[in-house]
Amino acid sequence: MEKIVYEEMSPEETDLDWSVTRRVMGDPILMNTLQSAQVAGEKHAVIALVTNGEITEIYVSPESAVKKQYPFEAVKQAFSVYDTNGGVCLLIVREGKAVISINGMR
Repeated sequence: MEKIVYEEMSPEETDLDWSVTRRVMGDPILMNTLQSAQVAGEKHAVIALVTNGEITEIYVSPESAVKKQYPFEAVKQAFSVYDTNGGVCLLIVREGKAVISINGMR
């Protein structure tokens, strides 16, 4: 497995961030899967794997698995403030770098 480091999106990656976020939040099946997974009380994140600027895989993963796979302080902090009511915790992994964000739903 490739070594992943935590790195915020650069200004040049704004379009990638926006397109991944829109695709994730605009997918009703994925959003329903996320909501259903969180009903039992454990927080989950949507993981988007990106290669050469294209999404290759998107899946929902529980907090415990995300923290184990991506043991970065920013990931821990994001989950500590993430409110499952009205939000999406999104982890984007691209070119050996991970970034996490919390996005609100309307």
